[in-house]
Amino acid sequence: MNFLKEMVKKYHEKKLLEAKEKLNSHTENKDQLERQLKTIDDEQLYEVKKKIEKQKEFIAIWNKNISSIDKQLKKLKS
Repeated sequence: MNFLKEMVKKYHEKKLLEAKEKLNSHTENKDQLERQLKTIDDEQLYEVKKKIEKQKEFIAIWNKNISSIDKQLKKLKS
């Protein structure tokens, strides 16, 4: 039983690391788009704002995933 618990714990830790990497990636993309927003013309403004909103959605999803994985890890530790 202990072996199985360790395997599940390692799996969740791996998934948590992957989720944090994806969160960082989407956050960096959003920041880059926000910087780009300051230097573009009006034609591209709508497209960039749309991309920023999409990145915000991904960030919210990955934050939720990280929270869920953290809860599962805490259950395993107790």
